Amino acid sequence: MGVIAATANLAGKAVEATQQHEQSKAYRRAAAATEQEANRRAAAMTETAMENQRRAQRNARMQLASARADAGASNLLNDGSVAVRERDLATRLEDEINNRTDAALQEADTTRRQGALDAWNLRVQSRNAHNSMLGTALGAAGGLTKDLFGNQGVWPGGKA
Repeated sequence: MGVIAATANLAGKAVEATQQHEQSKAYRRAAAATEQEANRRAAAMTETAMENQRRAQRNARMQLASARADAGASNLLNDGSVAVRERDLATRLEDEINNRTDAALQEADTTRRQGALDAWNLRVQSRNAHNSMLGTALGAAGGLTKDLFGNQGVWPGGKA
């Protein structure tokens, strides 16, 4: 193959390698953005869960106060069953609050983990594109050597 054909082939491979390099960079940027967005969403979900927990605890205290007031108004305050009812109500409310908070925090953790997994997959694709770029560049260099010097294994003016 002539020098012009070898140069044209090399130029095509250079363009291909450049595209693969740009693709690799785009995957890396996408991975960083994906992970950052997942962390942002998870942080927002966590903050919402904690605010909901604080609100639910305030509501639970109001419900307990209301139950005590009802018991006091009905002269049941001296009865031992009132204390049991209050304790049961407090336990039930606390369990409900904890369950909702745990579920919300688990969802935030799942969001964060999914974002990390998606980012990892994009980084793998970035490495694959980078490796393809290196393969293209090495293949072009080998092809150029073959085109310029032939299969004799001899450099111009040299001996085998």
